Amino acid sequence: MKQYYGQQSAEYAPLPPLFAARVRVASVVVGVALAIGTLLVFGITALVNRPLHGHSLPRGLLGLAALLLPLLSVLAIAVVVLSARRCLQGDYLVIARARSTRAALTTCFTFLSVSCLIALGVSALVDLWGNHGKLGFTELLATFANFAIGLIGYSAGLWFVRPSVSTLEKFSDHPIW
Repeated sequence: MKQYYGQQSAEYAPLPPLFAARVRVASVVVGVALAIGTLLVFGITALVNRPLHGHSLPRGLLGLAALLLPLLSVLAIAVVVLSARRCLQGDYLVIARARSTRAALTTCFTFLSVSCLIALGVSALVDLWGNHGKLGFTELLATFANFAIGLIGYSAGLWFVRPSVSTLEKFSDHPIW
């Protein structure tokens, strides 16, 4: 916001007004869509598992953790994407907040990747449902769906807090970059 001898302060980066408005709206839309999509995947998985296995969720703690960890990771990404609005101050990007949001997104995505690998390993190595003839395909599909939803949220969140020059030029009414 302050300029010193024609140079922009290192604390803020100017954004085109159209891009800043898009970030304000899209961060809410994407964050809510991530949360709803994740809960829908969980609900559909539980609904399909009920007639298939006789109960909606695995009875063991290990199976329940393998099912819930990716879900919680995506919900964490949704919360970080929802909080991406705080990186804006007017039509300026607050650099310190954007860096902390990028770090939080990266941490959540790393946790999502690790939790998906754990979930895949648990469903491949452990008989979660007690009926040995049926593999846990619904858990595998739910894990892949949660990873895909989380990847979309991670990508969108990075686009909000670290836009490329070409994106800023596309939203700008006059090129200043």
